[in-house]
Amino acid sequence: MFLKGPLLKRKKTITELGFVRLDGRKRTPLFEQLYDSIRSAILEGNLAASSRLPSSRDMVQQLGVSRTTVVSAIDRLIAEGYLQTVLGSGTFVSAEIPDDCPFVNTDPVADHLPNEQTVGSAKSYLSREGARHERQVSRVPGYLGSLKPFRPGVPALDKFPINVWAQIVRRTWKSIAGKDLSYGEPAGYFPLREAIAEYLRAHRGVRCTSDQVMIVSGTQQAVDMVSRLCVDPGDTVLFENPGYACARDVFATNGAKVVPMSIDNHGAMVNKATTKFPNSRLAYVTPSHQYPLGVTLPIERRMELIRWAGRTGGLILEDDYDSEYRYAQKPIPAMQGLDSACRTLYVGSFSKVIFPALSLAYVIVPEQMFPVFENAIYLNSRPVSLVDQYVLTDFIREGHFGRHLRRMRKTHAIRRETFVTEVARHASDTLEILGSEAGLHCSAILRNGLSDEVAAQKLEEARIIARPLSSYYMDGTPKSDRVNGLVFGFACATPRQIATCMKKAASILNL
Repeated sequence: MFLKGPLLKRKKTITELGFVRLDGRKRTPLFEQLYDSIRSAILEGNLAASSRLPSSRDMVQQLGVSRTTVVSAIDRLIAEGYLQTVLGSGTFVSAEIPDDCPFVNTDPVADHLPNEQTVGSAKSYLSREGARHERQVSRVPGYLGSLKPFRPGVPALDKFPINVWAQIVRRTWKSIAGKDLSYGEPAGYFPLREAIAEYLRAHRGVRCTSDQVMIVSGTQQAVDMVSRLCVDPGDTVLFENPGYACARDVFATNGAKVVPMSIDNHGAMVNKATTKFPNSRLAYVTPSHQYPLGVTLPIERRMELIRWAGRTGGLILEDDYDSEYRYAQKPIPAMQGLDSACRTLYVGSFSKVIFPALSLAYVIVPEQMFPVFENAIYLNSRPVSLVDQYVLTDFIREGHFGRHLRRMRKTHAIRRETFVTEVARHASDTLEILGSEAGLHCSAILRNGLSDEVAAQKLEEARIIARPLSSYYMDGTPKSDRVNGLVFGFACATPRQIATCMKKAASILNL
């Protein structure tokens, strides 16, 4: 809006924009970041009513952004009533803030320090479970959505047969009838459950039928279901330490008492943990390829855990997240196939063997528990897209899945070998690789004494992702019991990218 000078009582001109924070690494466009910074400064009273903003030229020079970025942000603020333009004089903070902001303070000296009872604060709306989620907010990685090397847990997406998948999608939509657009079965599309059961029996040694397969939207949903349906608040859960923090947080958020199973060169120290916590309700393990250290749980310890579950009535949750990828030998059979007492729930995911955006995983549930899980899906969550299940079923049945998996094993083996070679070439004095020849990542000890958190931050500033191993340990784990190192995901980067980025990473870590 344009006003003439007399209609606006002018105050001081703002010359510095120190309150503006712009970060080109974020996915949010710069003009939106600038809009948010100025709007927040107005709402919080840091920009007083009627204050004059710098000219667009001055803002461009101060912030180091394009004029288009500045003009887009200012135009939006003017359109929403936060700013006013006076012909011949410049742009000013509006004397009256828009009506849709009833809690805004335009007095810069007013004391509006928040407290727990303030209207609009998060705590005033949260339940006990909500408060537990609030305590976990800081654990969400800032790089989610990014494909920068060396992000853990992401396969070689550049090798996925998109054209084949797209052909099946088109064919599926052409053949769909009206009835196929209704709600699907809570447990998932039965032909897909049959295909998964056949695959697991043949390739993972899992003992199951299609009537035990539950389709879910990801490993997190699977862990959440097991946590809510099998573990009461206050029950003890044995958990690998270090381990998959997201799964650990699910148990903790649902009220379980999570206690550590320490990891040595042979995986979880089962006997030590079950002796110390004999009445635990459940044990969470990644036996085929421990996450994140990469070791394999030997048969003796697997049987120890199975005997503990049978003796105490406990349960085992086996997360077989990337077991298909072993490069020096055939994949090791799942632990679930050894459990004749049916105390093991088995979780697998297609995010590592198809693509993460599919958001499709499965749980193999003991037969007597299946109706309970099915009812929970029906009442508490939305079934996975039925069309995606149709497409995946054909992708498996027509042999594309098997061919793709064989290609991916070869691709990932080459990328792992490249990564190991480049570490030896550029960072042998700095990094010591851990774990077996399996999976999609390598963990490495930092030999130079640099804190892994500091190292990860330095790499991220150079647009290289590596998770600090310290972030996988439970709070309170003594420093002497932690491995100081980094987790590198080698699968999502091409051999050329691996070589370039490892050379760059080595120069950063060697400082």
